[in-house]
Amino acid sequence: MTSIGFNKNFDIGRVVKRLVGTILALYVGGVIMTTFGSVMNCTTSPFYKGLALIGWTVTDVTIDHTNGICTNFVNESVQSNVITATSGSGVLAVIGVIGIGSVVMEFISWN
Repeated sequence: MTSIGFNKNFDIGRVVKRLVGTILALYVGGVIMTTFGSVMNCTTSPFYKGLALIGWTVTDVTIDHTNGICTNFVNESVQSNVITATSGSGVLAVIGVIGIGSVVMEFISWN
């Protein structure tokens, strides 16, 4: 039979390494997502629907090509699958959950 309990012999160095690794991964991932998001904002492609899986907003809008911004001008033609918001990221949430889970598992012993 398996029992779960508190691990009294946890290694504080390993806990700190995992915390620092998680924080660093979230920071670097956030920088990458922000950089790619700012470059790809207001662009269109049939493949961008897949980017909605990582938390970006992909909608059908009109684009003001002179200013390079997504607007709702009536004169412009409607573009499909345009990235309009890149603030959310499901990938970073998964990284955070896995990182915090690995830290918590340092304090649990399995017998």
